Amino acid sequence: MKYIIEICVAIDIAILGIAYPIIVDKISNIGDKYNSNYLSELFNKEYPQRRLKYLDISTFKFTLYFNIFLFIFLILDLPPLFKTNISIIDNLIGNSAEILILLSTIILTIQFFIWLDKVMLFNGKPTTLLKKIIAKYNKFKNDDDIQKKYHLKTINEFSFFALNNSNNPDKHLQKTLVDFYYFEFKKNRTNYNNEIQGLEYPNELYEFVYDLCSSVVRKDNVQIPVLEHRAVSSWWILGESFDEIPISEKTYNWLWRNIITISKKEKYIRSHWSTAHQYLSHRLRPILEDYEWNAQEELITKNKDEVEKRRKERLVFLEFHYALGGLLLHKKLYKTIDYILNYTQSVPPSYELLPETMTDIFYWFEEFRNEFKRDKPVDIKYYFPELDNYGNSGKITYRISSYIVLLFIRQFSRNKHLTYQNFTSLPELPENILELNNWYDGLSYFEKCLEDVTQNHELLSETNFSDIVKTKKTEMFDFVYKLKENIIEKIGAEKLNAPLSKEKIKDFNEKTKNIINNAFKLYDNIFIPIDKKSKKSDLKLTVAGINTLFSKSAFTDKDIPNLNFDTVLASQISNGNIKRYIPNSFLIARTRRYLLNSDNIISGIEKLNININDYTIVGVNINDELSNKLSKYKTILTNIPSTQNQIRNTLFILKTKDLPSIEHRDLSEEEKEKFELKLIDDKLKLYTSVVELESEELKEKWKELTNPRDIEVNVRVTIAFLSLIIWKKDVDVVQINIENRYKEQGIPTDINEITPFEDNNCR
Repeated sequence: MKYIIEICVAIDIAILGIAYPIIVDKISNIGDKYNSNYLSELFNKEYPQRRLKYLDISTFKFTLYFNIFLFIFLILDLPPLFKTNISIIDNLIGNSAEILILLSTIILTIQFFIWLDKVMLFNGKPTTLLKKIIAKYNKFKNDDDIQKKYHLKTINEFSFFALNNSNNPDKHLQKTLVDFYYFEFKKNRTNYNNEIQGLEYPNELYEFVYDLCSSVVRKDNVQIPVLEHRAVSSWWILGESFDEIPISEKTYNWLWRNIITISKKEKYIRSHWSTAHQYLSHRLRPILEDYEWNAQEELITKNKDEVEKRRKERLVFLEFHYALGGLLLHKKLYKTIDYILNYTQSVPPSYELLPETMTDIFYWFEEFRNEFKRDKPVDIKYYFPELDNYGNSGKITYRISSYIVLLFIRQFSRNKHLTYQNFTSLPELPENILELNNWYDGLSYFEKCLEDVTQNHELLSETNFSDIVKTKKTEMFDFVYKLKENIIEKIGAEKLNAPLSKEKIKDFNEKTKNIINNAFKLYDNIFIPIDKKSKKSDLKLTVAGINTLFSKSAFTDKDIPNLNFDTVLASQISNGNIKRYIPNSFLIARTRRYLLNSDNIISGIEKLNININDYTIVGVNINDELSNKLSKYKTILTNIPSTQNQIRNTLFILKTKDLPSIEHRDLSEEEKEKFELKLIDDKLKLYTSVVELESEELKEKWKELTNPRDIEVNVRVTIAFLSLIIWKKDVDVVQINIENRYKEQGIPTDINEITPFEDNNCR
């Protein structure tokens, strides 16, 4: 035991006094070689460097402290706490301090060598360390594990280490990295199972590719071609296999950042273009429609959803690369533009990322020109260097639009390889009238861009379009002029032949019914039931509907929306007829008129000698001040609206039994047939119709009232009803106006001139 203790003391002194300080110095430099911020973090998670959960010290350091602590028992030389009278056991108890030190030193020594191996690993050969980190990374199951992310970030740092030390590259290190990223990106694509949202890689992979692109661009001579190519060509992000997985918006955002970065070197843009060309032609190729006959013997598309989904994916991908063309034009990378305009991988040539027909060109021109078609402003989705401030969308739109115009010029230079090809035929026009108007509005901007591009001699020279522009510039502008004419002609034809929308007519009928009903309800309190005496009256006033021409586009689909088309006519009837003629009927029925002021209004009414049981006061547009003054008569006061400004603060006083009646008469069968009317409200006998002017008789009739050119694009709209306001004979209706100093109304009435109603009961 004596020699064992001496040996343990020597080992502990050697570890603590000599080896430990040297190794700690090595540990402090872990990561410096690779310029890594995460490698030391990984080392601290390795046994025995790993920290104990509750003591916050490493496992090795705890063992070292514990070993030193055991020497206290040896120094104190304490007697045994008890004896068993069994020699072997008593001997063990008597030497327990020495035995514990021996065991502790053995554990410490084992941990020391393990620790030493880990330090050597993390300071040793890069390939060995990288393989160790990758192996541990692959053991993590949870993608959100922070340690897994640290391992991935560390692997990324090894890539930059290999890139920055490419003068003496470790070929095994390169191969290990390339294999790792191939399988890592592939694993994310294999595990993709979201049918709605496109594939999203971990942020660490997006950031790695972006940072790698930045590093590659900064270096003049990269000797790791595989890593370089995979980063700048978008091969990793788009995928190296032939699986057809949708690209997410997040992926497009990172791709655009990478494009901005690598656009500083033209050869890298060419690498990306090659990858994108293959991606679109092989993995985003159009899906052919699969037809079948249904039970109704109609030919339908079985895979309609898949076809439409793929079409949208292709449009997004193409939009991205048209924006790339605008970026190249902005950065004046004319040689690169010439490269992509002539890039093909087949014979006869196929230009997957470029328009095939004039239809494609004008479609994309409108997509970028018309900011109202975009879910995001163009300067946010496709920001340009030096133009990434908010509000620069106009400049970015101009660059992209100019690139599309350059593609328009390119169509005049293309050679036919197949007999049916015609690269300069007029585009197929949209069927939607709204879209046709948008195309027409955009042609002026197209002409401006065309003029600017044809004046850019450097661009035309680099792209070999100078001769084409010289010989065919007039033809190009004539093409645009002819397109304008075709659009105008198509708009007229579409408007003429467009069927009326049943849904819009239904909305029109519903809104008309509600508005007319609500207007009449405002006067329910002033009408009494019709009696025999009322029917014999000669004082009958009519409230009727309207019959007019209206823009046909309001009642068709796929045309320019007409604001309030379903309410404007009904509102016109409500305000111009109902709310005008009903209050006016009191003016016609009145028998006498007095002009009073706000001070003697109550005295004037009292002079009429009315009682609240038999009389009614009808106020027209009375304000709150007058209403408060008449609080004494609030139980018999009814305020009604009028759209005539002349009738304000006007009172009509009459016997309740003399109030008017209203009769909603049905229209004649002849009128219903003539105007093709449809009943929409039985109570009001309210009819409507929306019909096209098909007969020459109707057209001739309306030509006298409107511009003959508008006849073909208008419809006849009718809102028909016949309401009679009936007043009894010999009724006494007193009108009282309130004097207004801003309005001339005549001489105020003397109170004594007011004649009371006859045959009244006492008040």
